[in-house]
Amino acid sequence: MLLENEKYYNVKINNNINIIKTEYKRFLKYFKEIIVIIIIYIGRYLYIKSLIGCNGDEFSCLHNIKYIYEGINYCIKSSLLFLIVLFLIQLKITNYYSIIIVFIIFIEFIFKDRGSSFNHHGALNLLGFFGILIIGELVILIIISYIKLITNKSIRMIFFIFLFLLFFTLFIKFKDKYYCKNWDRGLNMTYIDNNSKIYACKIIIPKKKCLIDIFGPFLDFSRFINCNNRKNKEKHLLYDISNLRNKTNKIKRIGYPITISKKQESSTSLYDRKLYRFIKNNLIDMDNFDQLKKLSKRKRPEIILDYTKDPFGELNIQINYNKKLSNKRKLLEQNKDANNIIFIFFDNLSRVHFYRQYKKTSDFLKNFFNYEGYSTKKNKFKYHGFEFLKYHKLNKYTLYNVIPMFSGVNFKFNSSYKMVSILKDYKKKGFVTCNIQDVCHKELMRIGPLKNYIYIEFDHEYVAPSCDPNIYESGYGLLFSENGILKKCLYGKENFEYIIEYARQFWNAYKNNKRFLRIVNTYAHEYSGEKSKYTDTILYNFLKDLYDNEQMEKTSLYIAADHGYVGLFGIYKLLHSKDWENEYSLPILIIIEYDKKNLSYEMQYNEIRKNQQVLVSPFDIYFTLRFNLYGTNYKINLNSKRSKYGESLFKNINPKDRDCSKYKIKDIHCKCK
Repeated sequence: MLLENEKYYNVKINNNINIIKTEYKRFLKYFKEIIVIIIIYIGRYLYIKSLIGCNGDEFSCLHNIKYIYEGINYCIKSSLLFLIVLFLIQLKITNYYSIIIVFIIFIEFIFKDRGSSFNHHGALNLLGFFGILIIGELVILIIISYIKLITNKSIRMIFFIFLFLLFFTLFIKFKDKYYCKNWDRGLNMTYIDNNSKIYACKIIIPKKKCLIDIFGPFLDFSRFINCNNRKNKEKHLLYDISNLRNKTNKIKRIGYPITISKKQESSTSLYDRKLYRFIKNNLIDMDNFDQLKKLSKRKRPEIILDYTKDPFGELNIQINYNKKLSNKRKLLEQNKDANNIIFIFFDNLSRVHFYRQYKKTSDFLKNFFNYEGYSTKKNKFKYHGFEFLKYHKLNKYTLYNVIPMFSGVNFKFNSSYKMVSILKDYKKKGFVTCNIQDVCHKELMRIGPLKNYIYIEFDHEYVAPSCDPNIYESGYGLLFSENGILKKCLYGKENFEYIIEYARQFWNAYKNNKRFLRIVNTYAHEYSGEKSKYTDTILYNFLKDLYDNEQMEKTSLYIAADHGYVGLFGIYKLLHSKDWENEYSLPILIIIEYDKKNLSYEMQYNEIRKNQQVLVSPFDIYFTLRFNLYGTNYKINLNSKRSKYGESLFKNINPKDRDCSKYKIKDIHCKCK
């Protein structure tokens, strides 16, 4: 009996121990899950905290680096915590359902981190967060794979042989292709001349592999976007947040308001948010005759969204030719020798990156770089091309480069000099002017903080469609903002197609006038560096048509950028690759000049050819534009301090006089050694 009782108690004790062990394991399991969930939500909290940035305006925030560092600090801590969770999941320490929570939170991050202002840091955080996760995950996979392989010698040997063959094959295939081959060669097949006996500026040439060439194809996310695959949401979005709300399907034709005003610094702000609000609150019902009667002929919409033929909307452009303006400008004092100007401005595009992204355009421009110049059987006029291989930015931000480019003033926030656009001179000399922007701005930079900047209105401008809510999202968001990596699709086409159509119409409408046309392309101002290629064919067709159809007589073409690729927080900046460092400081500058077939032009031609190897800056663009108007008196009525930094590119520039110290370019930006 005692023995049976002892057995009974032993069994009971063992059962109790097993129950305790089971409960302990269950507790441990739930405890681990709770810890993992806590880690996930601490990571989420830190990431959302990283979005809280500067409360001032964009410029004060941009210069207060403290907020950027705080955001990145929280972001790194958050990504490391999520990396721990992913590691625990793969080691099966926690259940796989945790990955569902992580995935949902990742989606939340993408939608919350839109980068609409510097109140949060936008894609800076998002790019850093996912960049750390991807790199960390690769390291984890290698570690786990090695742990599994280390126990089996045969599998381990096969694995290492496979890796060796893979890397050897890749090395043989890409060893020549991705070195910075011909990085220092221009479109005219001339290499950068670093002869120190002649030139004070010796450009640093990257010797290692060009990472921009290697990674570029993998970052081209716009290839997955087809502008023809439109949805009805475009129509509803435009209605829902505009003054036409509650009238869906009742209005068949919508006119975009004219953004030009007689008043300087008009109620329509020069820069995005106020301008955007003006556009969406002043859309015009083109079938409402009472509303149209209130508009003067000058204020009638030039760009109309038409739903009568296409249920998704068709954007039609019909420029308002102003005969009175045309006749008035013809009466002004003109320099008959002055050329028309087409100025194609790129934001954030280096010389070398222009070759990568604009292959068709580059191939076409090569025709201009020979002594005979470019002409066709149809077009008897000759044009010569000049590329400035040592064109250098003045500073990292757009403002510091475009103010000297168009105003000739060395930019400072509290500058004592009046910053007046060269446009004022061109209008005085009888030119009809046009500005075309692919972003929701009226100028190339934010005007707000510039107390001494005097804005000059253009006579025509394409701005309003670039403020359409279907493509406008201010700030630095990763995907859909004006600096996002995806195409700017609008009603079935790339927005740049409408821009070029407006440019064509302006150029043809005022063919009997002197014309100044500026086209602003900011497609390169984004994180991947690959979006701008989708404007290549459009730009190529535009230029080729102009030249082949004799529409460029007595015209100079400028292709210029403020600074090189890439100023935003992209992968190349993160890796700090040598090719990125060099290209950042060296933007594109090409001038195509009409051959005037006289002795004066022959002398100018010889000088500008020499200057292609001299360090030049945005100041020289300004003075070259003045030279077109005033000839040898291009520095007339200018303060000596204001005129000391630049020269016309058609005049002799002493190459020994040009280095970074002349422009006070800091060593961190200077690529002249």
